[in-house]
Amino acid sequence: MHIAVVGGGPAGSWASIQLAKIGHNVTLIDSLAPWEKPCGGGVTTKTLGQFGIFKSDLPRVDIERITVFFGDTDSVSMAPLSPLAVVSRQELGKYLLAEATRVGVRIVADRVTEIKDQTKRWFISGRETEVEADFLVGADGATSMVRRATGQGLKPEDLCVTLGYFIQGSFPAHMKIFFVPSFEGYIWSFPRPNHISYGLITRSGPAWNTRARTLLANFIEADLGSLAMDQAEFYSAPVPCLGPKTWKQNPISGDRWALVGDAAGLVDPITGEGIYSAFRSAQILAETIDRPGAYSRAIANDISRELSRAAGMYKTFYRGHFLGGDFRRRTIQLARRSRTVRQVLGNLISGNQSYVNLKKTLFYSIPSVGWDLISGRK
Repeated sequence: MHIAVVGGGPAGSWASIQLAKIGHNVTLIDSLAPWEKPCGGGVTTKTLGQFGIFKSDLPRVDIERITVFFGDTDSVSMAPLSPLAVVSRQELGKYLLAEATRVGVRIVADRVTEIKDQTKRWFISGRETEVEADFLVGADGATSMVRRATGQGLKPEDLCVTLGYFIQGSFPAHMKIFFVPSFEGYIWSFPRPNHISYGLITRSGPAWNTRARTLLANFIEADLGSLAMDQAEFYSAPVPCLGPKTWKQNPISGDRWALVGDAAGLVDPITGEGIYSAFRSAQILAETIDRPGAYSRAIANDISRELSRAAGMYKTFYRGHFLGGDFRRRTIQLARRSRTVRQVLGNLISGNQSYVNLKKTLFYSIPSVGWDLISGRK
């Protein structure tokens, strides 16, 4: 059948590739792809191992060290226990679009202006083109037009804002994550092949953007010096950060349509990481597209359960208290003194530790953590 995919990011491009490989006629519509995005570009261990594009010569930085900070005084550093990389979203997009072209995907560089469902056919209008399709895939991000055309867009409370600066140069393979007291979100510093990505993610509303930019600029200048901002390139974009209530009712497919990646809300609400879910949801769609209802069930079991659990832990992570202090501060302080806690924290960052099993992991780690503290084993 003819499938129209709106959105040329990782989810849309990978869905197009997989659908074309199994014999469908696929048209991918995007006006800007490949584009850069204000995200760290971190690629988790399971993403690196599961999807073939990361076994190519795609430029990436393999992370050698991770440091997590809370305020000015508390930090912990660790070496990744398993592979963890950082890529440029623009470079990733180039590789994906090249592969899509190779397998026969028709790529239309146009901005979608209208979507209509008429007599069992989809009509997608752009500024210069019109595409007719049997099936519609929405891969057009947090503010997805496809999502709005097929149901209901995400509410403001289910969105985060990301701000980012890219600074050209060569930097050590050192990933940094900064938590700030009384700030619901975090700042990152991720090295890429020919530049470094500094960014910030928060649930705060648009009115907070100016303050967020100032906070981020101050961190960059503290890290790289006062002249660093002279060459910084700014980006901003919304990211889905669904709350527990929304996860209970998050329609991602229906009669002849489906959503993948950010458009489906498949992003970790604590970290904002969505690359794994983008690729995995695209893959699941290709595997289930001929079985109505199977896609939503598979996503619920494979992705949504994990992300829903993260949403339930969000308040504890950012607003909770532990041992009489801020949960994040106490976790970092404990990780600095305990090898076991560092391993759990490192596995969370690299994607090897699920939120679903986190409580069990921590419970069974209590004896080891106690021994670390008593023996002074670091």
